[in-house]
Amino acid sequence: MAIQKSSPTLLDFLEEVAEPKPLSVGDLTLQIKRLLEGSSSLNSVWVQGEISNLVQAASGHAYFTLKDSKAVIKAALWAGNRKKVKTAFANGSQVLVCGSVSVYEPRGEYQLIITDLKPAGLGALYEAFEKLKARLMAEGLFDESRKVPIPFLPKGIGVVTSSTGAVIKDIYRVAKRRFSNIPIFLAPVKVQGETASKEIAAGIRLLDSDSRVDVIIVARGGGSLEDLWAFNEEVTARAISACVKPIISAVGHETDFTIADFVADKRAPTPSAAAEIAVPVKEELLRAIAQMKGRLQRSLKNRLLIARERLKKAQSCRFLIKPALFFTERKLRLANISRDLENTFSQKLKSERHRLELYSMNLISLNPRAVLNRGYIMAVDENNRVISSVNQLKTGDNIRIDLSDGNADATINNISSEKKG
Repeated sequence: MAIQKSSPTLLDFLEEVAEPKPLSVGDLTLQIKRLLEGSSSLNSVWVQGEISNLVQAASGHAYFTLKDSKAVIKAALWAGNRKKVKTAFANGSQVLVCGSVSVYEPRGEYQLIITDLKPAGLGALYEAFEKLKARLMAEGLFDESRKVPIPFLPKGIGVVTSSTGAVIKDIYRVAKRRFSNIPIFLAPVKVQGETASKEIAAGIRLLDSDSRVDVIIVARGGGSLEDLWAFNEEVTARAISACVKPIISAVGHETDFTIADFVADKRAPTPSAAAEIAVPVKEELLRAIAQMKGRLQRSLKNRLLIARERLKKAQSCRFLIKPALFFTERKLRLANISRDLENTFSQKLKSERHRLELYSMNLISLNPRAVLNRGYIMAVDENNRVISSVNQLKTGDNIRIDLSDGNADATINNISSEKKG
């Protein structure tokens, strides 16, 4: 028997109208992305975890998974931020990262976009390190002008380090190899732990007051930032700065830097290198002394030969054999010079006298009074001006006539311009 389908009812129509419109996967992912990226609590969040599945792209980007015992999250460190990160990292590294949660839409995966990365657990220590470093630098504790030079040949080496570690053995071995009889004085201290910095500071002060010590080495072997922290504390830095004697800092390995390194007068990459800086090689000094001794002997020998030659010449000098002869010859030479000087002066005097006589005769010949002696007269007007022309006169003028033995006053009665022979 065939079953006929009934016609749609009103209920069927209402159910069809009320069915919601579905979202596409892309739309849903976009909404999730906006929701996550718009959350202030998921922006610039610090997350701690272990790096795994690290991929270093040729573009400079780094991709990895950050995980702990409970969960994993994908992370991306773009090349621009990668250049700012100073910390090296690899698979298995425990890190502390700062970033924002985002969604990679093509796969619908959420991930952490990282802006900063530090070793896990060391963030506070690094921050304290940088703050103290900046403060001490501002005070001038790192200035080169405060550095004291290391003595060339110290009479004693002071060492502030642990008495049980390999550091003191390395320093002792190197120092004895270079200069076997130079004394080493140890101030045994803890180089790690809560009281280490105070003990290090006390050890520095103890050796600074020891008159047998000329230079101090503050040393420790390698370790993590926490292990080396005693050398990053202010009490250690202040003790190094206040020390009168020069200090060589040799803390950790060559790549490790501590506050003590910046304050110290000299930094050594390793404790063994510190011993090499502080202690010269005895054999080299002996060779240098031998060379200087040879040069000094040759110099003295040459000077002695020169002195002997001078003595030989002096012994053949007749003046030194007969000193009176020296004075006799000098007296004779002085007498000759005196005679020549007198003759020269006499001739000069005669010449000058003759010139003076000539000048005197010329002056006499030019004297107007001499002309008057030959019968000439000189007429002057009332203003004592010499009258040399009739044009200077007029009838009635009073003039004075000078003769060789006197003068007479006259009045002009007649003026004639005719010349008479």
